Amino acid sequence: MLLGSITEAVSSQTSFFNDWLSGLNIGGIILLLVGIALVVIEMIIPGFGIAGVSGGAAIIAGLIVSSKTFGAAMFTLAIVVIILCIAAVIIFKVVFGKKHRKSKLILDESIKSSSTELDSETALKLIGKEGIALSMLRPSGIAMIDGKRLDVLAKGEFIKKGDPIYVTEVEGLHISVEKKNG
Repeated sequence: MLLGSITEAVSSQTSFFNDWLSGLNIGGIILLLVGIALVVIEMIIPGFGIAGVSGGAAIIAGLIVSSKTFGAAMFTLAIVVIILCIAAVIIFKVVFGKKHRKSKLILDESIKSSSTELDSETALKLIGKEGIALSMLRPSGIAMIDGKRLDVLAKGEFIKKGDPIYVTEVEGLHISVEKKNG
């Protein structure tokens, strides 16, 4: 009894696979392969979805053309989904893998505090130094002080380009200047 039911189950499964394989035709297989390729292309090259939508339509057309029964179409669809999932995993492992790539958009190096702050000795030496405004200071701009181009902040009134200035205060990177009278 048990052996008979096992034999019958194997026979029905073999019959399903034989029906499934005999139902596939070359046109349906080509449509399925083209659809899979277009969906994979959409995964690799981001776009407006034209390749993905076209690939989905080709897969559906391939399922309709190549399947005799609804069960065979669902089995073929399951195989296509498995193939696309495997392709997606491989593509995303390659694209977003653990390799640390240099990005042109993101600064990977750190900025040292010595390059972003004036040390106390330099700051003290700047106070009282005279220079010339290289740009309009309204209130921030660029000045030449002690032979160096520095970003400065005008205290009080706007200062025209070329006007003489002097440093009144230095706090971190903020160099405050005023227009030199006379």
